[in-house]
Amino acid sequence: MKEKLLAALRAGITEAIIPKENEKDLPEVPENIRGKMKIHLVENMDQVLKIALERPLPEIAEDAVQPIPSVAEGISPQRYL
Repeated sequence: MKEKLLAALRAGITEAIIPKENEKDLPEVPENIRGKMKIHLVENMDQVLKIALERPLPEIAEDAVQPIPSVAEGISPQRYL
């Protein structure tokens, strides 16, 4: 778990959801990593969803999203696979 949390922190992820049964592995994670991250211990998927969906998704500017052309427009879907 130490390596996974370190990789997450290096990637800019500051929150992690881990199974409660892995709590025993937390002492192996250096304090400087634990201090920079918010670690949620969960026992079931309901808890995961409550944490993961606690706030709305970030807004995406409309001009940043481009629709994928449909087959009806004469574009083969194979082109995008």
